[in-house]
Amino acid sequence: MNPTQTSTTIKLLSPTLHLYHYVLRNSLNERPETTDKRRQFFQENLQNLSTHLTSSTNKRASDFVQLIPIEQELAPSGNVLDFTTVPPECQKPNNDRLYLETGIIHSRLVARRLNDTYLLRFTSYVPSIHQEQALPIFANLGEHIANLPLELGQTVILGGILPNSYYSPSDIPQIAANCLSHYYGTPIDPNNLRVEEFLNSPFCIYAKPVTIQKFNNYAIESIHLSCVFLYQDPTIEQQADKVYRICQDMLLSYHKIHFFHSQSIILKKILSQQYEAIERLTEDYNQQKWDSQSLKKLPQDSLDYYKKLSFLQDQSKTVGVNLKNYQECLRQIQQQTGQIPPQFFTEFEQEISFYREQMEANIGFLSPGIQLYEKLMLSVQTQVSIDEAAHQNQQNQQQAKLGQILAGVGAAIGVGQIIEAPITATVSHRLDQGKPEPSIASSWLGASLSVLLSIGIGYCISLAVYRWFTQSKVS
Repeated sequence: MNPTQTSTTIKLLSPTLHLYHYVLRNSLNERPETTDKRRQFFQENLQNLSTHLTSSTNKRASDFVQLIPIEQELAPSGNVLDFTTVPPECQKPNNDRLYLETGIIHSRLVARRLNDTYLLRFTSYVPSIHQEQALPIFANLGEHIANLPLELGQTVILGGILPNSYYSPSDIPQIAANCLSHYYGTPIDPNNLRVEEFLNSPFCIYAKPVTIQKFNNYAIESIHLSCVFLYQDPTIEQQADKVYRICQDMLLSYHKIHFFHSQSIILKKILSQQYEAIERLTEDYNQQKWDSQSLKKLPQDSLDYYKKLSFLQDQSKTVGVNLKNYQECLRQIQQQTGQIPPQFFTEFEQEISFYREQMEANIGFLSPGIQLYEKLMLSVQTQVSIDEAAHQNQQNQQQAKLGQILAGVGAAIGVGQIIEAPITATVSHRLDQGKPEPSIASSWLGASLSVLLSIGIGYCISLAVYRWFTQSKVS
């Protein structure tokens, strides 16, 4: 059966779309302004989803679908839709759902806070009273959903009643691919689907990785998970409806694990690079030039390393908590249905355990980096202290020599001025006896003797000053 034949000949009774759209409200160690941005992101997605929806009286849902003010989010879990302007026909007593009708399509919309996460839960279906519908109906049921920007993750389950007498097992991949092609608005290759069975009915899975944020050479990824569930009969549909209630928590854990594991891989790569860098620094310690600037930079690098390692530890704990929640949900599904959930989800449980072991191993491998930073900082501090002491000693020697020179010069000048006249007079008296005026020779000889004597006295004074200066520095 080719795709065109499948779209035109295969029809489903009560075709239904189940949406689980998750957005983090607040993540680990985030600022309040980041929480506001995430909430705005969730609000915009809520508006995008409701643009084509109407009430049973044809009122546009986008006019009244909005979130309560953030200051009213007092409880860690519960409804976050503002019901103050919602028409009465869209409400039911003691119910946090909005009930909408757009032509033959009926919808239920819920926006909840689940501790640190926002959930947009949307169900859109064509009641069985409208008879069977061709597969293109999923384009109408999923309008604006396939293109919603993702953050934490999103799962869509396309369901409908299709008795097994209407198809052969070999047709299942093409039927499911056609359902998804109409939902996405682009062709989906049947070979990319994983075909399984649940509740004795075909259950097909299409997992599409989505890059939600890029920085440098790294990318944080999320998952757009799409499933097709072809119920064998209305009884299976009723059983599946009970499972969908459990799926809210199971898929939350599923997407959180993917999201935080993606972040942990990036953190591990960054920390590994820093660890290699600090190892090289310790190995090449003697070849490096260390100064006070190095001593300022190392504590900053060490703190950055410690913070990233702490984030990695937090993510490992988050994955561990969600693993337990995920396992509990699988147990509840098996208890509710008497059947093991699809293998895709049970295999993921094993993958989670491997993820966790891998993260713990990475933490154990990278933790010694903190001690390397501490030891290197201590060594650099010691080296810088020694170098600074040697430099200070050199400066003291230079200052002492300068003091010696200045003292000697000053003493020489002072002594010279004092003794020049007496010496010149004495020399003239001895050499110029009987002469009325001092001779040139006696004047030069007196001056020379004055200079030599003042230099000698200046040297003795400067030597005494130098010894006093250096002794006072040592003491």
